[in-house]
Amino acid sequence: MKRASLLLLPFLLLSGSAFAQVTISPTTLFIDDQSRFGTFLVMNSSDQAQEVSLEFNFGYPATDANGNTVMRYDDVDAASQFSIADWIRGFPRNFILEPDQRQTVRLTVRPPGDIPDGMYWTRIKTSSNPLSADVGAEAAEGITAQINFNFEQITAGFYKKGDVNTGVAFNELTVETNGDRASVLAQLNRTGNAPFLGSMLLLVRDSSGNIVVESRSSTTLYFDGTKRMDFDIYDWLSGEYEAEIRFESSRSDISRSDLVQITPVSSHVTFTLP
Repeated sequence: MKRASLLLLPFLLLSGSAFAQVTISPTTLFIDDQSRFGTFLVMNSSDQAQEVSLEFNFGYPATDANGNTVMRYDDVDAASQFSIADWIRGFPRNFILEPDQRQTVRLTVRPPGDIPDGMYWTRIKTSSNPLSADVGAEAAEGITAQINFNFEQITAGFYKKGDVNTGVAFNELTVETNGDRASVLAQLNRTGNAPFLGSMLLLVRDSSGNIVVESRSSTTLYFDGTKRMDFDIYDWLSGEYEAEIRFESSRSDISRSDLVQITPVSSHVTFTLP
């Protein structure tokens, strides 16, 4: 069995690389109540035919008290208010994708007629696995080892109904230091009737007003939560510093026309290094 495991290793690496070549575009999909349909593209640039299937599940990224991101798929209350998993249909939902072939998947949303204005969503899971025989290896004792791969990719799907708005309000901003690292923690309230999708910018200035840290990352805020940004303070001089966190409606991976716009909002906090 040990010999079989060693023989399988290169096949595992090659197969994982091949499966990763099944790609999806875009990775965030928006549908509104004017058209109620959308499309995304599944592309197979591997050298194996792939069996592809779609599944719709409600979920969203949340944060714990320390600002660490966790996925929530078990929020029944939120699902009852905001999920479109039962309203959305994909055509085709199961299909075979030959090497170098692409498939346009058409999505339609049919919500109840009495839902309030706002943004609703689902997670679209696209699973793919090779249609050809699974990788196997036979040891000297005649024992066969076989591995099945199932590669999953997630697309965030949103449905906009009527007047959609969002916002970010600061509840508290603090800085924690631990050795050579520091963290800014922003406790936030999300306002409006839609998740916030945008960017979070961190600026840290020294006592002379010089920017010593500038960092930007894409972020989301579906409900109230805590956002965290870490930075290195190795060999920093003692003294007072100011940290600023700013939220903006811009992302490199999503068109501005799809984002629910907000006026940029920021908050500042000072901290001292001994």
